[in-house]
Amino acid sequence: MRARDERIEELIAAAVADDLTPVERAELDDLRAVHPWIDDEIASLSRVAARAAAEGSGWRDLPVSAALRERVLGSASAVTAAGRSVSVAPRRWFAPALAAACLVVGIVTGFGVASLTAIDPEPSLAEPAPTGPVGTLGAVEPVAMRADPGIDVDADVIAHTWGTEALLEVEGLAVGETYAVVFVGEDGREYSAGEMLGSEVPIVCRLNAALLREDAVRMEIRDAGSDVVAGAELPSA
Repeated sequence: MRARDERIEELIAAAVADDLTPVERAELDDLRAVHPWIDDEIASLSRVAARAAAEGSGWRDLPVSAALRERVLGSASAVTAAGRSVSVAPRRWFAPALAAACLVVGIVTGFGVASLTAIDPEPSLAEPAPTGPVGTLGAVEPVAMRADPGIDVDADVIAHTWGTEALLEVEGLAVGETYAVVFVGEDGREYSAGEMLGSEVPIVCRLNAALLREDAVRMEIRDAGSDVVAGAELPSA
C-alpha cells in the first residue's frame, strides 16, 4: 500500500522542471485538489533544484574512484529494483537529482561544513533500512491506528533530526471535509503535522511535526470539530 503512484511522481518532476504540457498541468491541478501534499513536494524539490543551480558555478571536476562508481551504480540498481523506475521522464529527473546528490556528498567547492552537518544523517538507498529503538533516525515504525467505523488508516512514523514524519494512507474520510493530523508530546502539548481533505480515492500523504520522535506519545487524526476519528499510542523510548 505504501508505493506512491508513478504518474504523480512524473507530474511532480515535470512541474519542478517547468516541463508540463497544458494537458499535464490540468491533470496535476486535479490531483492537487485530492492530494494537498503535492504542492509541498513540488516546493521542496524546487528549492533543492534552485540550490543546486546556484551552487553550480562553484563546482569542480574530481577524479572518480572505481569504488565510488560501483556504489553509485549500485544505488541506481536499488532504486529500479524498488519499483521507482529511472526511465520515467529522464530529462526531468537526472539533472536536479544528480545536482542534489553532489550537494549531499559534499563535492561542491565553497559548500560549508555547517550546511553539511544540517543534513539528516540517514542512509542512502544502497544501504539497508535502519532499525533500532524509538528515535532511530530514518527507521520506519509501523503504527496500529484505531479508527471510527468506515475509516481505514495505514500509518508509519519516521524519526528525523527536525521532528517526526507521519506516512499515511487513509480511506473513508468524508469527502471535502478537513482533517488535522496531530502529535501529542509527553507533557500533553499538541503539535500539528498538517491537514488534509477527505477524498473519494485513497489519500496518500507525508506530514511532519516539530516534535522529536522520542518525545511523541500519541498520533491522532481529528475532524473539523476536533473529534478524534483515528488515533494510536506511540511506544516510548
